[in-house]
Amino acid sequence: MSATSYPPDFVGAARPLAPGDFRAAAAVLQLDERRIRAVDEVESRGRGFHPDSRRPVILYEPHVFHRLTRGKFSDSHPEISYPTWGTKPYPASQSIRYAQLIAARELDEAAALSSASWGRFQIMGFNHAAAGFSTPQAFVAAMCAGEGEHLMAFARFVKTSPRAMNALRLSDWAGFARWYNGEGYAQHGYDQRLKTAYARLCADPPATARA
Repeated sequence: MSATSYPPDFVGAARPLAPGDFRAAAAVLQLDERRIRAVDEVESRGRGFHPDSRRPVILYEPHVFHRLTRGKFSDSHPEISYPTWGTKPYPASQSIRYAQLIAARELDEAAALSSASWGRFQIMGFNHAAAGFSTPQAFVAAMCAGEGEHLMAFARFVKTSPRAMNALRLSDWAGFARWYNGEGYAQHGYDQRLKTAYARLCADPPATARA
């Protein structure tokens, strides 16, 4: 497998975070490591891979696939392509979400990979360039490789946004949550959860020494 290809079944090395990964991400962003750990705690729920399948955690978005393919497949494949978010509930299981992704990949590989959010930080595939990858395929290869790759992709993605960087520097958790989670962030309490996680990490300095 080349550096820009990915396992066709999406089962890669699935490496967990290693000692120093957060320090490396903090160096890229030039931020206090605890700010990055707070985002990780809230966004990742502690895992980037499904423990049984060793596939990256994903959420396939049919409305994004519709947009990226200009609705070309929405009449023939309405279960994986439709114009409006929320038309159907998301499948609860990762296996069904992957079944959707694979079905979409048979129609348009790049659009399918771009239409899912991936890994520990649920970065959308269409953000592959901002995350530091030349193609969706190269991005997915990294997502299959390990959580360290998830974290570095997140760091590069955040670094492209002055708005996000400024919010993190100023502990503007509402501003960061709005950028990262959208306008509905408040109803899910993302900003308060980020604030609480950061405060706890600041009160518990040994926590930053963990992998």
